[in-house]
Amino acid sequence: MKDLFKNLKKYPLVIYFAVVLYGIGIADLFSPVKTHSELENRELATFPKFSWKQLFDNEYTPQIEDFTEDHFIVRDKWISLKSISESMLGKTENNGVVYGKDGYQFTKFVTTDYSQMEKNVGYINKFIDRHPERNVHFLLAPTAPGVMTDKVTADSPVINTDYILGYAADNINHRALIDVRDALKQHTDEYIYYRTDHHWTTLGAYYGYEAMMNALGREYTTIDRYTMVDVPDFLGTHYSKSKTYNVQADTLSYIDIEADIVINDVAANIYEKEKLDVRDKYAMFTRGNPGYATIKGNGQGKIMILKDSYANCMIPYMVADFEEIHIFDMRYMTMGLDQFITEHDYDDILFLYNCETFLSDKDLVKINMFN
Repeated sequence: MKDLFKNLKKYPLVIYFAVVLYGIGIADLFSPVKTHSELENRELATFPKFSWKQLFDNEYTPQIEDFTEDHFIVRDKWISLKSISESMLGKTENNGVVYGKDGYQFTKFVTTDYSQMEKNVGYINKFIDRHPERNVHFLLAPTAPGVMTDKVTADSPVINTDYILGYAADNINHRALIDVRDALKQHTDEYIYYRTDHHWTTLGAYYGYEAMMNALGREYTTIDRYTMVDVPDFLGTHYSKSKTYNVQADTLSYIDIEADIVINDVAANIYEKEKLDVRDKYAMFTRGNPGYATIKGNGQGKIMILKDSYANCMIPYMVADFEEIHIFDMRYMTMGLDQFITEHDYDDILFLYNCETFLSDKDLVKINMFN
């Protein structure tokens, strides 16, 4: 044993790295397990339940790797260090985010599989055909690369908004598609998309809302009737991935209204303003993404909204113009929609998705299930 230690002393670097590696491994074993990463704004992998079938199908080991990667000690610090080094090296993308001009960041798309989108169009058509007596509309919102084209650098791997909107326009039944792209392009010199987040701003959502209400043939409250409240230092979903060291923070805005949203029979303010103190400030709109919620408005008519998070900052505009607003997030639905439609006799049914979500969403199949 003495000879072993004597020989090891000749290699101090080996000893140093062994101590560091083993120390990190031991510390990693006893580090607390988190369920959510505020830095990345996503749920972290949970420790998988063992099964022989998954092991033999080579499905268990990848889940272990995902868990280990998500819970590596001081993970957030490593993410920040990597992102800073990538930015300082002058790279035009990092961790699935493409850098555009003037601080804009976009979701990276290298190759695109349109098969799920085509299925989703089929699901919507089936829904429309099942409810021919209803006013069914589909607002497919373009994401920033499809509108702020001057902010996209040449040959950047970003989403092909033109193809997605074109396919939807050609294939969704009864011309139900509401294309708000041209309405948004008229305002590209304004702050209609966040630089560090994948959502449109509250101003961008208004221009989408204005175009939608015109398509529905309804009167609406113009934006000059509202007071806009600005919240600085918003760093969105793209920043959570790219963590660029010289980022220019966004300003999140919302219209100042008084309205309650009812979730699980509990009424609360439509804005969860406590979220303004955390990284994911956008979650303040409609108190996140409830599976089912209702809002009593001050206008006329009932509207059913089947949506992704792009709808969240648009819904407050609807309070002044609709009597009732019923919100559905299909990720959390386990019962049929036909019952709601029969019971509430909606004047309008609106699908509201953005192009990126619609491209890969696997929950729209539920609009025709459980009935």
